[in-house]
Amino acid sequence: MTTPLLDGPGRTLECINPKFMVDLVQGVDAARHPHLGPQQLQFRERLTQEIMTHTRLRPWAMAGMLNENAALRLGLAEKLAGMLDPGHLALTLMAEKLIALRQQTHPRAQQSPGLMQQYAELASHFTQRAAYKEKALTQRGLTVQAGEHSEQIFTRWRAGHYDGWSLAGRCFIVLEELRWGAFGDACRLANEDVAAMLKDNLRSMAANYLAQGISASPTTRHFYHQWLTTPASPGLIDHKDMLGWLGDWCQADQHPVSWSVTQNWQTVALGMPRLCSAKRLVDAMVEEIFG
Repeated sequence: MTTPLLDGPGRTLECINPKFMVDLVQGVDAARHPHLGPQQLQFRERLTQEIMTHTRLRPWAMAGMLNENAALRLGLAEKLAGMLDPGHLALTLMAEKLIALRQQTHPRAQQSPGLMQQYAELASHFTQRAAYKEKALTQRGLTVQAGEHSEQIFTRWRAGHYDGWSLAGRCFIVLEELRWGAFGDACRLANEDVAAMLKDNLRSMAANYLAQGISASPTTRHFYHQWLTTPASPGLIDHKDMLGWLGDWCQADQHPVSWSVTQNWQTVALGMPRLCSAKRLVDAMVEEIFG
C-alpha cells in the first residue's frame, strides 16, 4: 500500500508519530473533535492506515474499530510507543491523560475493571519512561540538544522541505517540530532564564526566515492572505489537511493566529491581524504554542 501522506507532506516531519500516539490516548474518553467535517475525519482515517502500514501493524487498523474501542486504542498506543520513541512531551501528556481518566467518576460510562487496570498500568509505564527520559536529557545537556535540534529544523526550512505549505504554515510546522522534540523539552525542563533565552532566539530566527520567504524585512506588514495562501501543487489538499491536523488543538479565541494559519477550512479568527509583519506573526505563534 502506498503512503502518500507520510511520503508526501509528512516526509520529514518528526512530530507526526508523537502527536498521533497522544491523539490515540486522548481520544479514549469521547470524540474530541465534534467540530470536524468529513474531510478532516477522512484524513485521520487515512493517516491511521498509513501509520499502520509503515509500522506493519495492519491487523490493528480494523476499519472504525479504533474509534469505538478504548482498549484497542490504548493497546495500539502502547505498541507504537514501544516501536517509535514518543519523546518526553508525548509520554508526559499520555500519562497525564490516563491518570485523569482513572480519576473520572462521572456516571456516563461505567468503565470495566479491565480498562481501569489498563489505565493504571499504562500511566505508570509512561510516567516511568518520561522520568527516565528527563534524566537522560538533563545529563546530556538541555541547551546543547535544543541548539542542535533547532539548527536541524531551520536547515530543513531553508532547504525547502516545508515549501508545500503557506509561508505562515511553514513557520507553524517548524514551531510544532521544535515543541515536540528536544527544543521543546529544554523550554519545559530548563530553568526560566534558559527557557526565555531559547524562545528569544527562536523568535528572532523564525521572524527572519519567515520574512525571507516574502522578500521583506521582519517588520514590514503585509495583508494576512499573503501569509496564509498555500502554493498551488499536486499535493495541495494533503498539505492543507496535514496542517489542519497538526493544529487541531488550536481554538479560535485562545490561539487566533495559529488557528487562522492551520484551520484554513474555517474563516480566520477575529483575533487574527489583517495586516501583519513576520515578527508579529512569529511572536503570536511562539506565545500560543510555547506559552
